[in-house]
Amino acid sequence: MLARLRVRLPGTELVQSRIESMNLGRRFDLIIVPSNILCFIERLRSAANHLAEDGRLAFELTNPYWLQAGASPGVRVEAFDGNGARFEVDYQLPDGRTITQQAEIPLVWPDDVEHWLTFGAGLKLQRMFGRPDAELEAAPSFYVVAGR
Repeated sequence: MLARLRVRLPGTELVQSRIESMNLGRRFDLIIVPSNILCFIERLRSAANHLAEDGRLAFELTNPYWLQAGASPGVRVEAFDGNGARFEVDYQLPDGRTITQQAEIPLVWPDDVEHWLTFGAGLKLQRMFGRPDAELEAAPSFYVVAGR
């Protein structure tokens, strides 16, 4: 991925690192993180460590209510115990093939986000929301904006 990006955006700074141990040596006003990457507290702390004093961290988390309700077609929940989930997701490729990704993640419940942010990374919840056109159980993700 990085090799392709270097060709498309020469001169752009690219970093390959594990999030948990990443230290860029500077802070940012805004950090945006997609795809449930910050579901692990160590990753959340690393992102928080890169926030400017008045910066914002915006990220997406998998919705446990959606998984508990059975998810949606193409997603098979194999295990769910309230603290974590194991599931498979089918993706259709442009050439017509289907690939399956397996995931095992800790769950961050919307009801617990404020406590999780505060005690996990010293952050304060500023906004939490889902898709405006979906009931909570029907939305695969929810979104969080936090700051110091």
